[in-house]
Amino acid sequence: MEIFNRNDFINLSKKKANPFISIYSPTSRQSSDGYKKDQIHFKNQLKDVTVKLEKEYKMEDTEINNLLAPASTLLENHKFWQTNSDLLACFISEDGMEMIKVPIDLKDGQNFVGSKPMLLPMIPELSDDGHYYILLLNLDQIRLYEATRNTVQEIILDPEEVAVSFTTEEEEDENQKQLHGQGGVGKAGAMFHGHAGGSDEEKKVTILNYFHRMTNMLEPKLYNNPLPLVLAGVDYLIPIFKEASKYNHLLDGHVSGAYGEKDMMTLHQKSWEVVAPFFEKERTKRKETYDQKAADGLAISNDKLKIIKAALTGGIDTLLVNANHTHLFGSYDPENHQIELTDKQENGGHCLIDEAAARVVEFKGKVYMVEEENMPEEAQIAAILRYPI
Repeated sequence: MEIFNRNDFINLSKKKANPFISIYSPTSRQSSDGYKKDQIHFKNQLKDVTVKLEKEYKMEDTEINNLLAPASTLLENHKFWQTNSDLLACFISEDGMEMIKVPIDLKDGQNFVGSKPMLLPMIPELSDDGHYYILLLNLDQIRLYEATRNTVQEIILDPEEVAVSFTTEEEEDENQKQLHGQGGVGKAGAMFHGHAGGSDEEKKVTILNYFHRMTNMLEPKLYNNPLPLVLAGVDYLIPIFKEASKYNHLLDGHVSGAYGEKDMMTLHQKSWEVVAPFFEKERTKRKETYDQKAADGLAISNDKLKIIKAALTGGIDTLLVNANHTHLFGSYDPENHQIELTDKQENGGHCLIDEAAARVVEFKGKVYMVEEENMPEEAQIAAILRYPI
């Protein structure tokens, strides 16, 4: 899995077609039935989309079959279903199909047919509200994971792009020295391969230099979608890494112990114990900030149209979306700055709440999906403004 970042989100939000199909289908990491349940769920989503295309778009069977052909073919690709995350996001238009695998817990799945992709379900992938990274500092091979309370997924790092193995580098360096007739061993070899020689301070410097190289390669990738980062590894490595790191979302606590490739679920459980208080504190801080901004006239929750207009013109710093919201259909006239609502989705119509969220992200604001009981006045949407409106 690769990191899905804000630029990916923004680029996707600007795509248009009529129809444009968005499908979110739950998937399994492991399965006792050969992943048949996942395939059946996706197949049912396609059936539902087919009905919409027939009834709402008056499309003929041949047109529908051609449009959905890439997705239908996917059902027959058994190897594909064996390497999934927790959610498959699938976007289909006349230009083809795009798929994204993400560690998002969306139990029931959903689909949407409109004039552009429905992206609200992808918001948790961009938000740090319960979303975080785990970095395993194993000197044989570092590993990066993306996690939430209920999900965890390894992000595969390309060894050509990130120095993932300190041990391999030291062995290659030692072999080069032997080839050149210099003999001896690398300083870290004394510590990790049973050779003699090298002070503790020299060993620390060798590891520190490696961490400097590794973080210079890794951290730009993390900043594509900056989330809180919790470290895992034996205790002596943690302060050395922190000395090398410049990542400003690094959390204070860490998961202590020697872990390897097979310990992902244990790391997930122990890391949540570290990050849960952080996220609870952040939610409390966000609520306090909202209340204070509301007192100053810079936060609103009781005027959906006002919020959407502000979102579409860059006036919102933070948008809160009720996780149980209902779609709000209509159109926006930028020349007159007016919104016209419709009772139901018209051909090619899009949800204005989804459009508002996409524009807030584009204007470098934050969007959070919030449980209904935690929404101000249990509103559909609420916002912290950048300036009075």
